[in-house]
Amino acid sequence: MAGPDNAWSGYGTAWVVTGTLLAGLAAWGGIGYLIDRLAGTYPLFTPIGLLVGIAGGIYLVYLRYGREDSDGRDDD
Repeated sequence: MAGPDNAWSGYGTAWVVTGTLLAGLAAWGGIGYLIDRLAGTYPLFTPIGLLVGIAGGIYLVYLRYGREDSDGRDDD
């Protein structure tokens, strides 16, 4: 009952993708905010950190779920 044909099997993937994107935003946005606080340049590095975080999250999701093998099959 817990195979890939189960109706609930895609929810795990959706949560992993959502968590990866939110973690990128939180981590790099937090780093940007911290740099802004230390340098006194708010809001310069916070938006840069958020953009880097979302770009990194999208790239990681692409690496895990978006690539295809050289023979044309999906990575799963």
